[in-house]
Amino acid sequence: MRIDSLTIKNFKLFKDEEFSFNSKFNLVIGENGAGKTSLLRAVAVALGGWANAYIKSDKNLRPIKDDEVREVVVDNRFDKSKEAIITAIGQARIIDRYRNNKTCHAEWTRKWTEESERTSTYGDIRYSGFSTWYNLRLDTLGRDILDYIENGKEFDLPVIAFYECDRLWLPKNELNIEASAKAKYSRFDPYVDCFHTAADHQAIGEWLLKHELASLKQKEETPVLKSIRKAATYALEGCSDLRFDFEASRVMVDFEDGNVVPFDQLSDGQRTILGLFCDIARRAAILNPHLEENASERAEGVVLIDELDLHLHPKWQRQIIEDLRGLFPKIQFICTTHSPFLIQSLRDEAELIVLDGQPISDFANKGIEEIAKRMGVDRPDTSARYEDMKEVAKSFLENLNTLQLAPEEKQAEYKKKLAAQIAPYADNPAYQAILELQYAKTIGEEIEASQTK
Repeated sequence: MRIDSLTIKNFKLFKDEEFSFNSKFNLVIGENGAGKTSLLRAVAVALGGWANAYIKSDKNLRPIKDDEVREVVVDNRFDKSKEAIITAIGQARIIDRYRNNKTCHAEWTRKWTEESERTSTYGDIRYSGFSTWYNLRLDTLGRDILDYIENGKEFDLPVIAFYECDRLWLPKNELNIEASAKAKYSRFDPYVDCFHTAADHQAIGEWLLKHELASLKQKEETPVLKSIRKAATYALEGCSDLRFDFEASRVMVDFEDGNVVPFDQLSDGQRTILGLFCDIARRAAILNPHLEENASERAEGVVLIDELDLHLHPKWQRQIIEDLRGLFPKIQFICTTHSPFLIQSLRDEAELIVLDGQPISDFANKGIEEIAKRMGVDRPDTSARYEDMKEVAKSFLENLNTLQLAPEEKQAEYKKKLAAQIAPYADNPAYQAILELQYAKTIGEEIEASQTK
């Protein structure tokens, strides 16, 4: 699943706006009040039609709320618009009329009207490779998928989740071990609370408990347990394990230096990043048990994160986007931020959405200092990826000089090494081209394409 574009009419401060989204990562920036959070909420409304189709629940309907309808001045007083409309274009998997698992192009609308005071959903789909459009039947989608799965067939369910600014929330209730061990869960459960997510150690604890007990019974780790633990070690530097302590009835975090810290005693930043990564991984694994421990890497979906830099130290801000890409490569992320570190860590200007009218070119290919200056942030540093690129360029030129002096029998080895150094930066053609031109100028030949793959 992905969203390619969104048209918003009379929602919050948006009168009539259209936004295009990158299929991998999107970072929304703008001054306070520019509409960053409102844009994410509009995307959530669009996704609500699908989440509620997978499992019916009042919690995931995500209608357009009365206070989200744009107000206009009529006869010197504020009045609500007569209608609010959000239309999305994207791709999703469905079960067609012949009970086949198909990827389709979809265009769907969620509409609130003053007359009905409710949000309706309608749309059309077109199958890949075909030109005919059909009515989108979201009302039967969940049942069709369930029937398909119950017939022994595999279906990849997309991760849908919205992490708002208040996501750092810790429940007051203690975890009930007996109740959690006996609890029955549905594969579709992650859609029930997908628009009310949080860094919830109780939910993570319940799943750790349940799957640690299952692992003891099976004498090997379950795929869900592997997925959550992998996310923990990926998210938090120095983390070696995430586990449930039965004696203390708490989630514990083990570190490589031997320290053990209860989840609820971690810093705000640590809980934020660990809870975020583990919760996405948990949802991916629950929705797609057939993907086993590879659920994080193979699950698709759309994840919305408001203020991605929330509570994070600049060191983590420089790395979090690359970490999300690495652990969840097929999920489309749409996030907001005020951090120049995050902007600089983007791979392409197409991943940046600027809401306050400032041209994207003002941020493209700029150093962190210049980006920060334009955003009004003082004393910035550099992103991890930017630093890596600088080090690779320096090493590349040093190896290029070594190649010139190397004996003939060693030259092939150095050529391969040089090609391998720049291969990871194929997504930055300007950077790669500069080093390739320097190579050609120095050696008198081009780097072979086969060597860079």
